[in-house]
Amino acid sequence: MDSPDQGDTNGNTSIPKRIERRIKPLVDSIAVSLNVSMILFFYFFDVFYVMPQFLGIFGQAVHFVVSTWLTYNILGNLRACTKTSNTVDTLPPEMLKPAEGEDSLWHFCDLCQRTVPPRSWHCKTCSTCILKRDHHCNFVGNCVGHNNQRYFMWFSFYAMIGSVLAFCDNLLYAHKHGIEFFDIFTMHLVLIVEFMHPGTHDLLAHFIIISILTMNIFAIIFPGALFLSQIVVIRNNSVMHSTSDRTYSLGIWENFAQVLGVRGFWTCLSPSIKSPLSHNGIQWKSKNTA
Repeated sequence: MDSPDQGDTNGNTSIPKRIERRIKPLVDSIAVSLNVSMILFFYFFDVFYVMPQFLGIFGQAVHFVVSTWLTYNILGNLRACTKTSNTVDTLPPEMLKPAEGEDSLWHFCDLCQRTVPPRSWHCKTCSTCILKRDHHCNFVGNCVGHNNQRYFMWFSFYAMIGSVLAFCDNLLYAHKHGIEFFDIFTMHLVLIVEFMHPGTHDLLAHFIIISILTMNIFAIIFPGALFLSQIVVIRNNSVMHSTSDRTYSLGIWENFAQVLGVRGFWTCLSPSIKSPLSHNGIQWKSKNTA
């Protein structure tokens, strides 16, 4: 559990801690804004500028439909993940205390000054305890936990797939301008050639295209890594800080069902699909109790 903030001898919070509490939500806002801006940039740039240079009307229509569906799932799952609360306070009052015989499974949070359910841990950024806290993600501006892990998994999946499609589009655009994939790693050679033979390259266009491709690569790697990590933790019914812990694993299908809800993998089609969770987030079966 996160250690409690230390104040001065009079119980007042130190100035650095006050600043930290203000900065953390600001970092979330900036990260989410950058995330959304990048998603929209690739969508509009590739759909309405790049691909009309290569496709006919039918091809553009197909590309538009596929790109729009991917973007809808990226932004829809991002919004749902951001807006869905995982805090212990979302529980009804009658569930805010241990059931008979389960007192030993709950633990006391020094920061919240309350007893919280098993697998619930405090997040300093959210300033509260989170049900089955996996981690806090700045790029969705929220903790990933019991109630929104489904949305985070599909957000990272579609962000990866959408970025791969955008990268293919942008490689075509780069090729049209005489830039190939490995030119990303040889930009310094272009600068040397341009210095020795001015006018050989259009440096501005070269720099912009290389920057887009580089940004695109990171847009594939980062959500791809997040998606794979989510597959691992969901498969094991663990959390990110302890991915190999299988204490609560009930089998791969049951583990995924606890995250995806009653609709299971059909939730991949849209974030608007209602899929109630079968688990209350406080009573966790383990291998020893299942």
